[in-house]
Amino acid sequence: MASKFSFAFAFFIIVIISVFTSSVFIVDQTNQAIVLLFGESKKVHTTPGLKFKLPFIEEVTFYDKRVLDYDLPPIQITTGDQKRLVVDTYTRYRITDPLLFFQTVKPATELGAQMRFEALISSSVRNVLGKIPLRNMLSADRSAIMRQIEEEVRAMSAPLGLSIVDVRIIRTELPAENRNAVFARMNSELDRFAKENRAKGAEIAQGIKSRAEKERTILLAEAQKKSQITRGEGDAQAIKISTEAFSKDPEFYHFYKTMETYRESLGEETSLVLSTDSALFNMFSSQLKSPSK
Repeated sequence: MASKFSFAFAFFIIVIISVFTSSVFIVDQTNQAIVLLFGESKKVHTTPGLKFKLPFIEEVTFYDKRVLDYDLPPIQITTGDQKRLVVDTYTRYRITDPLLFFQTVKPATELGAQMRFEALISSSVRNVLGKIPLRNMLSADRSAIMRQIEEEVRAMSAPLGLSIVDVRIIRTELPAENRNAVFARMNSELDRFAKENRAKGAEIAQGIKSRAEKERTILLAEAQKKSQITRGEGDAQAIKISTEAFSKDPEFYHFYKTMETYRESLGEETSLVLSTDSALFNMFSSQLKSPSK
């Protein structure tokens, strides 16, 4: 009788422990939980601690609160200028609304989230990169393009209870079979672009040279005009001074001008024989006599 009582008591203790362990669960700081009753959500726990549920009939599904990673397999896309690219991206996300995530994503697991992201990110990458030329992907516009993709993915992920932390393009490259042809077209376009720029530069340079030559001609003409005016004013002033000086002694002025005329017409080695009645001899003679008067 005692053994039956001991067995019953032990069974009762086991049942109590089983009921207690089945009704208690712990939510870790890195997790969040949904309590389910026959597949329907009853309660959401987003704070850590000891939680309770109905034993045996309610189940608990845990979701990670930390930032999760998803690397999209490389996909081929066609850019706005009909260039084919292989694009590799990665995504960082969180499950911010576990109840909404459970209701909208099937299966409601990280694998289900990755399956949805594969479709969303592929669609967004094809939509954005399909409208821009390849040249933009190799320029400073790359950051703006990635932000646009991130915004589109964030808008499509919000109704799923997911929050996008970051979407990045890891690698973009040409398919091996198209690489040589695309490089040749790019070189041709860049060469044409360079020729157009050189032609525009030569045209601008010619315009600058023409304007400079015109300004040079104008400056030289104005300088020559000013120099002629200055020279004329100087000559007039010199004539005025000479006239005033020589008007004080007309005979000396006549003698001076005559000497200048002979100096210009006769060389240094020229000998001049004068008769006593020549005008030049008489002039020298009168000039020599004048001091004695």
